[in-house]
Amino acid sequence: MMKALVYRRFGAADVLEWVDDWPYPELSGDTVLVETVAGSVNPKDVLMRTGKFRRTLARDPLPRASGLDVSGRVVAVGERVSGFSVGDAVFGMTNHFSGGVHVEVARFQQGEIQHAPENVSLEAASAVPLAAQTALQALRDCCAVTKGQRVLINGASGGVGHFAVQIARAMGLETHAVCGPSNVDFVKSLGADAVYDYTNTPAVEVRSRFDAVFDVFGKFTGSMFSDQLERGGVYVSTVPKIPTLGGELVARLGVKTSSRLVQVQSNSQDLLQIKTWIEQGLLQPHVQRSFPVEDAAQAHRQIESKRTVGKVCIALGAA
Repeated sequence: MMKALVYRRFGAADVLEWVDDWPYPELSGDTVLVETVAGSVNPKDVLMRTGKFRRTLARDPLPRASGLDVSGRVVAVGERVSGFSVGDAVFGMTNHFSGGVHVEVARFQQGEIQHAPENVSLEAASAVPLAAQTALQALRDCCAVTKGQRVLINGASGGVGHFAVQIARAMGLETHAVCGPSNVDFVKSLGADAVYDYTNTPAVEVRSRFDAVFDVFGKFTGSMFSDQLERGGVYVSTVPKIPTLGGELVARLGVKTSSRLVQVQSNSQDLLQIKTWIEQGLLQPHVQRSFPVEDAAQAHRQIESKRTVGKVCIALGAA
């Protein structure tokens, strides 16, 4: 048995419990067991805890362990695993929809993790996998932007947004960003070419033309940017709404669409690209606050406030 952050019923953050009787994961041929050091809290963790998707994509029975991404050290590798050894520092995200890796020892498929960046702490590394891969896959795959093109990022100071600004710059994009008034200087420090305070200039009122709009908060719809998107431009959201769901379905049928929904999937090659950017100094995770696991409910409440700058982490084990 091992320790785990679990919820036995759906509800407010107070349903979270740090227990010591959770089943220890079984090792199989293509899996890796990771003794966790820290994990980040994502909006999806809140959705899972409150019962979202429980009748569709998240049907795992209760109780469930929480969490989607962590960092830590390898404690066991399956017989078909290559590239990882016991003791390696790693970071990664589970592709299991309901999560379950905010536990003492987490199990991953080998393709879901990567060696951790060497120039940041493991705590900071835990803030990276889900949010940074979401940003990368939104810009590269959904927006399909190339060097020199112009992108508008709405919600630029949060978990996904602060990575999106930096990744856009690493990709050679002209980067315009929208955030709240108190975070303008922070977003400027990330390298954005232009930053707009949404209380004065909401994203839909930015007077410029863009090859892509990445609406991290999913506040708008693609049609609301029709005057700002260049011909062939793409609107991408993280929030499933009828227009983005429809656009994503069309895109997956191989038809070009102007509206996409990013659905992040963890893979070792994307994590390697992100690790490389971090080690080159082009990408820096910003952790607003780290909470001890006993205060995990407070960490979840911080995410629910929608006032987080960068990321929030939970300390799960010894660094």
